[in-house]
Amino acid sequence: MIRPFQTTVDGLCLRGTQYAPSPEPGPTAVLFHGFGNSRVESTCLFVALARELAAHGIGVIAYDRAGHGESDGEFFDTSVSLDVRQAHHVVAAVADLDAVDADNLHLVGMSLGSVIASTVAAESSIPVRSVTMWSTAAMFADEIRSGFLQGQSLERLDSEGYFDFLGMRMGPAVRDDAVSFDVYGRASGYSGPVRLLHGTADFIPLSYAERYLQVYGDRADLIVVEGADHGWAQVPQRDLVISHTVDFISQHAARGVGE
Repeated sequence: MIRPFQTTVDGLCLRGTQYAPSPEPGPTAVLFHGFGNSRVESTCLFVALARELAAHGIGVIAYDRAGHGESDGEFFDTSVSLDVRQAHHVVAAVADLDAVDADNLHLVGMSLGSVIASTVAAESSIPVRSVTMWSTAAMFADEIRSGFLQGQSLERLDSEGYFDFLGMRMGPAVRDDAVSFDVYGRASGYSGPVRLLHGTADFIPLSYAERYLQVYGDRADLIVVEGADHGWAQVPQRDLVISHTVDFISQHAARGVGE
């Protein structure tokens, strides 16, 4: 069953979609999309994932972060720390839903969404049973600190007042926040199981995903998919990232962390 989802954070309505588990209440995954994207993700990748999870009895909440998709707010104002803070409120709202087993929550992140998911899992007062990270954009802080974003100079933030990110006006908050954002340090507090999936054709170097293995130790595994790009835009690789995610969440939805 598909239902609308929405919650209000900082006076902004964050809108999304709920795929209810069967039976209810049941295990639920919260999906965090990439920077500048929306809850359906490129080529509706998150829709395909949500449908497959639902077919395995796992509910899903996919929502648009502030300034993205159908949610309120301006992309100009976004920053990772702001997204993390608001995501904590979203996870709390999800845990309060009648269809959700609040003791059986799972987080899935795509690109920058994986950085947000890993940080939320580490800092949340609500227990998270598993975290799955796709194409983790952990390099964002290093890249922005070097004065670039996806190979383009950030000087225009000062000269023009905004950075043109795929036709959207990105404000200085992202840059200012990245200067002090500790990607791996903020993720390190999570003690549950983690699965990372990264493609060999991703523009983000594999080393950024491998470093999470140092953070999480034997609680994490890394699946490297040959030929997969950042957006998982080929059918075989797309099928793999979805199946590995569904298998991982299903395994940990059936038992508690540490069991």
